[in-house]
Amino acid sequence: MISALSHLQQLNGNNMKKWILLFLAVCLNVTVLFAQQDWKGDYVRAKQIFDLQKYAIAMEYFLPLTSPDAANDYASYAQYYYALSAFKVGKYNEARQMLLQLTNRDPNWKQINEAQYLLACVYFEMKNYRFAMTSLSQVNGMESSVLTCKQSYYSQIAPIDTLVKLQRIYTTDKELAKALFNKLAAYPINSKNNMLYEYLAQEFKFEKIKKSINYVKKPEYHVAVIFPFNLSGPISEHARNSYVDEMYQGILVAIDSLKKQGLKVIVHPYDVDRDVLTVQKIIAYPELKSMDLIIGPLFPTLIPYVTSFGEKNNIPVINPISLNSSIVENTTQVLLFQPNLESIAGEVSTFAKNNFVYRKNDEKDSDTKPKNEVVIFYTKDIKDSLQAVYYRDSLLTKGFKVSKFVKITRSKISNVGKIIADSISLTQTSHIFVSSSDAALASNVISALEITRMGIPIIAKSEWLDINNQTYEQFERRKVYFIYPDFVEFYSKSYADFMAAYTKRFQTYPSKYTVIGFELMSLVGESMEEYGTGYLNYLRTSTFHKGHFMAGFNFSKAACNSYVPVYYFNKLQLTLANPINEK
Repeated sequence: MISALSHLQQLNGNNMKKWILLFLAVCLNVTVLFAQQDWKGDYVRAKQIFDLQKYAIAMEYFLPLTSPDAANDYASYAQYYYALSAFKVGKYNEARQMLLQLTNRDPNWKQINEAQYLLACVYFEMKNYRFAMTSLSQVNGMESSVLTCKQSYYSQIAPIDTLVKLQRIYTTDKELAKALFNKLAAYPINSKNNMLYEYLAQEFKFEKIKKSINYVKKPEYHVAVIFPFNLSGPISEHARNSYVDEMYQGILVAIDSLKKQGLKVIVHPYDVDRDVLTVQKIIAYPELKSMDLIIGPLFPTLIPYVTSFGEKNNIPVINPISLNSSIVENTTQVLLFQPNLESIAGEVSTFAKNNFVYRKNDEKDSDTKPKNEVVIFYTKDIKDSLQAVYYRDSLLTKGFKVSKFVKITRSKISNVGKIIADSISLTQTSHIFVSSSDAALASNVISALEITRMGIPIIAKSEWLDINNQTYEQFERRKVYFIYPDFVEFYSKSYADFMAAYTKRFQTYPSKYTVIGFELMSLVGESMEEYGTGYLNYLRTSTFHKGHFMAGFNFSKAACNSYVPVYYFNKLQLTLANPINEK
């Protein structure tokens, strides 16, 4: 521009006017030209952002380019890459909607097969398997990618009944049949699915896995319960251990219910205190080797003796309340009925990654980049400290950054507000994790976020619900999520039936320990009814078991329950935030 003006100044007066008019005309044309949409340039910029893996931002750049326009040659490409970006950040519904627009509007697009393939992957992630397989069937010329997709997603389909239903529809799909065949291979040879296993092996020429153990169904099953009943001890000690009686009573009610279903279970109670000699005497009883299950013991010092006995004699041992993962190390016969601290950390951090990374913290939050910073508070309690450490370590493996990891003592509780104010960010903080049931700490965390008015989620222990000075309205407003493995659906019909049976027999109300005993014995008994002496193998290989009035159980990832229910308030009602899809 400067050189052009210098040249004009060198011209004579007459020619000056002509050149000025010409110069203005050129400028006008350039302005008009640049006022028009630069489709290619905008698309290139959006693609560059996509290539940098800034998928959330790329979505914003691609979106304006998806509108149909006579001059826009990039609309279909923009739709595809918008959908792919949405897929990368887990926004599957947005990806699905854009891909449906693309396939309907431009069915002859030269990359339509890639769009159909992506749509199939989206449907698989949404667990809409019928639509996924329909989309996959419309893909042409991408045999290798289709095969990889099938092998990846088919193996993840659960429960096994879903695979069975799909195989009945898509009878010629070899990869689907193979996925089902591999899962059936883990079931006892006399299970209801064995006929299907044999059929698939013959039909598709699959090599059968040799099953060395021939499980049988028995006319009756024997269960040993090794608890500190303290029948010979003082009344005061017996009262202190009332939870033991409550748990045992829950087991008895479950056995009554199983009897009505046609399963006979005989329970053998053994009274054991903390004395090692007593438990050694019990495991020396000859009849103990004929048990089909041992429940207990409860005291940590006694557990190794019983688990070692169970391992040696191939008798399943289930501990109903322990969280100690060392109990089940290098064992094949031992299960923890509760999620241990490592499982809680792993499952809750996965929940946080799936739900908090790309959420808006309030209406001012643009939600243009991932939120991966986490603030962790814990107290000196050993379980709280361990839980905080396990959670921090699990977060780091999932791409989070722990911006604060603070041990809160009594003298530091008043500083919680300042720590939060200095640490949290509207656009960077994913959530706050509080490994403590301390009422003062909970109140300070809630108050600090009330002041900031930022909707940053809090993950806390279920004991917070018992804090008197906090309301359900505050929990809902401040987006508090509760780790609550032993939550009971009190208003369900199944609980009402259980309550009626329990109160009729024991003339009192059940506790959470009663529910634990009932759920444990019900789960095992129903598995015995279906799979006989192979029930433990079934429990350890199947992915999810819904409880009667607890959320459910999963022993397939480890020798403990790895399903960790997370609850939040929705319209002042506790609502399960991470339900298992049981299609």
